Amino acid sequence: MKKFKVKKRIWVLIIVLLLGGYFLYNVIFVSDIPITQPNVNHKEVSALEITTDTLHDYLNNRLAIIEQGRLVVKEDRSDSLSNHIELYFERFKCTSKNNLAPIIFLAGGPGSASTDIGRTPYFYLFRALSKYTDVILLDQRGVGNSIPNLACRNSLDTPTDITTNVQEDILKDIIKKCKACADEFTDMGIKLNAYNSYQSVLDIEDLRLALGYDTISLYGYSYGTELAQLYIKYYEDHVEKAILAGPLAPDHGLKLPFEMQGQFEKMDSLIKLDKKLSKYIPDFMQLVKNTHKDLQANPKFIQVPLQDAFNQDEASERFLGDLISKVRPTWDMTLTHDHFQMMISDYIGKDQWIQDFPSLYYQINQDSCRNVGNLLRNFRRRRLPNALFFTVNAASGYSDKRWKMSKEQEQSSVFSHFGISYGRYPEVYNAFGVNKIKDLNYPVSAATKTLLIGGTLDGRTPPNLTDSIAVRFPNYNRIIVENAGHNSLIDNTIMGHIIAFITNNSLQRQIKIHRNIKFKPPVPYRYSITDTIIQTINKNGVKEALSLYQNLYNEYVSVQDYTYEFSADAIAMIYANLVEKENYNAAVEFLEFMLHKFPKDSRLYRNLGEAYYHNNNKIQAKFYLEKALDKDFFDPKTQALISKLKN
Repeated sequence: MKKFKVKKRIWVLIIVLLLGGYFLYNVIFVSDIPITQPNVNHKEVSALEITTDTLHDYLNNRLAIIEQGRLVVKEDRSDSLSNHIELYFERFKCTSKNNLAPIIFLAGGPGSASTDIGRTPYFYLFRALSKYTDVILLDQRGVGNSIPNLACRNSLDTPTDITTNVQEDILKDIIKKCKACADEFTDMGIKLNAYNSYQSVLDIEDLRLALGYDTISLYGYSYGTELAQLYIKYYEDHVEKAILAGPLAPDHGLKLPFEMQGQFEKMDSLIKLDKKLSKYIPDFMQLVKNTHKDLQANPKFIQVPLQDAFNQDEASERFLGDLISKVRPTWDMTLTHDHFQMMISDYIGKDQWIQDFPSLYYQINQDSCRNVGNLLRNFRRRRLPNALFFTVNAASGYSDKRWKMSKEQEQSSVFSHFGISYGRYPEVYNAFGVNKIKDLNYPVSAATKTLLIGGTLDGRTPPNLTDSIAVRFPNYNRIIVENAGHNSLIDNTIMGHIIAFITNNSLQRQIKIHRNIKFKPPVPYRYSITDTIIQTINKNGVKEALSLYQNLYNEYVSVQDYTYEFSADAIAMIYANLVEKENYNAAVEFLEFMLHKFPKDSRLYRNLGEAYYHNNNKIQAKFYLEKALDKDFFDPKTQALISKLKN
């Protein structure tokens, strides 16, 4: 009888742990966004508050003293009884006596917060620019720390069941969730019709006046470039210069299938030059066409281990994943052609995914779908975009001609109109009840001195869009970053050109910056150079490990297959293992040798500086960390180590 009671208690404990784990999972991954404050009606319109605060990095080193500002404006300037809302901004005050026009940074989306970008490596650019002028990061109405924040609180969670019309079911589901998001804000008294590009233009103007600036320069990124052009349209006399990174114009409201396919054709030409990759993917475009055709005919049922959703390097997450796996061992999903198109469209501009696409298509073709299954799981788990994405696009809209062009192009393109434009369907916009403003999608032309920055592999704002803007802004300079996507339009060289542009130093009309691209291998490396070298270091020391590395390198580097990975990535992994064991002497000896093979890789200089720091050799640490900054000024770990060394 006692044994029965003990067993019963054990089973009760197991069930409690499993249910608790499942509850924790939902708290971690499915927790709600807090309800927003709908207005600041207790504050007067034009009220301006400015305080100071200190920004810190992840090692708690002080980065900068910034100003935090709040400006009250009307939600709807055409309504005398309008709610009052609050615009939040942060300002890097100029650290010199220069009289250059202040820069207002405008983030993309629509729906991204400029102040969030100010906490990424872009921080170092803004700090560098503040040597010459004030830099203001404005959270546009409806986003970030502005009030209200129109973040939708429901997830995308698109259905993956196979039905007679998957596309129609996906669209109905998106409309339903958009309606729920819109209804929540409308019930709070928020007037969604007031969240559009024109009102945001007036917000920028009110901010300019409140801060007492006669002229400003604008730095737009992605959608922020469209907003900058609209401000120039109405207030060109108050704009000294414009920087447009990843630019699109107001009349570029829809991405077109041919534009997206053109970016894949560029990848195809690069893959043909890669002897290892082309051995497995001799014709990337044909592989892409075959994959999409096969998915249309035969959607793939995918089972992904649930543990893949958890960080296996974190003991607590690994334990939670193991626990919940007892109840739900796999994610079961069906990958349809429509889902795949939607995901590809969302990720086409991101550099990491540009590098991953060839291997992803290859794996699907080989019926190895774990990676794409995880991609689909993460895609479905995302939140809906901020409501500003829908309200801004609804108010601006697009021409009937562009919509028709997009529909027609899908007949002869790999990519579908729906897969690219599902978030911009009229039915989706209608859920937010926003009226279209006639002239917001008209092209803008101006004599403003403009710097255009774009990547040749940018699938979100392809180079042909920049071409059309250059025609309209004839007083331009242009930076073309070869092999770059949408989210990596800043580095040491680009920063130098931006500073030259802002400070009136001469720039070439057109500047090309070449970057190497490294596509992810479609198959695993046959042997691990990382494990091989680590085992040799542990057993026989660094010198023998280096000798072995050199011998393997000489033997296999010219072999056109994925045998060993002789890359700086592999070296970084070996270093991480040495750091984990606090073997800094071995790390120094190993990295000193590897610098001769990878003299351009900033990580090796950073890691060597870190190793010297832990060996208490501050002089050498400073030397190598400064070398790392010379190569990658925007690496936050290097910046943090430099700060730590100074402190």
